[in-house]
Amino acid sequence: MKGFIYALQFLTIIPIKTRGAAEERELGRSTAFFPLVGAVQGIILVGANLLCSRFLPTDIANGLVLVVLILTNGGFHLDGFADTIDGLAGGSTKEERLNIMNDSRIGAIGVVAIVLLLLVKFLAINNLQTDAKSYILILLPVIGKWSMVPMAYWADYARPTGGLGKAFTEHTGIKEFLLATFFALSASVILLSWYGLVYAGIIFIAAYLLTVFFKRKLGGVTGDVFGFQSEISEVIYLVLVTLKV
Repeated sequence: MKGFIYALQFLTIIPIKTRGAAEERELGRSTAFFPLVGAVQGIILVGANLLCSRFLPTDIANGLVLVVLILTNGGFHLDGFADTIDGLAGGSTKEERLNIMNDSRIGAIGVVAIVLLLLVKFLAINNLQTDAKSYILILLPVIGKWSMVPMAYWADYARPTGGLGKAFTEHTGIKEFLLATFFALSASVILLSWYGLVYAGIIFIAAYLLTVFFKRKLGGVTGDVFGFQSEISEVIYLVLVTLKV
């Protein structure tokens, strides 16, 4: 349970505390529980959707569901997404990109990227079929958080001085990778049948390609890149589930 609590503390704003500070090894191994934390967040989203849709117009209710998704993450992933976009857009070398990403200020292109990301998420949520909406809202953060685990397993940390996310790249082993993947795929199949497996497979391929991309552009990954990965996976997943096939 300690690993789950560490993952819950790191990925959400849910106020659960443990005695003493987490060791780097324990924190890194908590990636095995990332999809489980996503399931907790997904249940919160379902509750928010049921409550808001009962009293509010559909568009407003869906907008508030998106707000709950952002707030329960503490804006952590969105910040990493914007910093990564700024670094990729503004730097011509690995060092320049990493320095830009390390700047706490968000550039204009990062702001635009966040606006577009949230716009696509809102439109996708607004077009979800009612009969499968609760299942998709549960799986959305499950898949988003799971997608960070293979990246942590495949990549090294980009900054030699260390930083946020280093514990995950150093201590996510095959055990953590397989446990996280087993939970994410099992939940996908149970809730969405074989469609869920197909969607998860596409996200897995996207995670691999992005890992290769960031290895080339940055020499590895950072905490910001993990946030970017989670956000991109969520928006890809939402687009996939709204496809009319």
